[in-house]
Amino acid sequence: MRRTLGADNGYDTQDFVRSCRALGVTPHVAANTGVGRRSRIDQRTTHHPGYVVSQRKRKRVEEILGWVKTVGGGRKLRYLGVQRNTMWAPGLTL
Repeated sequence: MRRTLGADNGYDTQDFVRSCRALGVTPHVAANTGVGRRSRIDQRTTHHPGYVVSQRKRKRVEEILGWVKTVGGGRKLRYLGVQRNTMWAPGLTL
């Protein structure tokens, strides 16, 4: 089974993609095709069915984190110290 790594379009750089491939990891980064930009991941990745699934799941996770930050009050820290804030939101690192 091939290892993959999902990331946002900020990681769509030549160095990141090259180092992932050198480690035997397929980068499932969101394509950064803004004005004057060309994505660094190629068609062998984007045309793979696993890439589409990875991007869908990533969107669902981002929606949850967005809700926690905007509606759920997760943007501001509740307590002093990392340990107490981790107890408030276990497993959630923002």
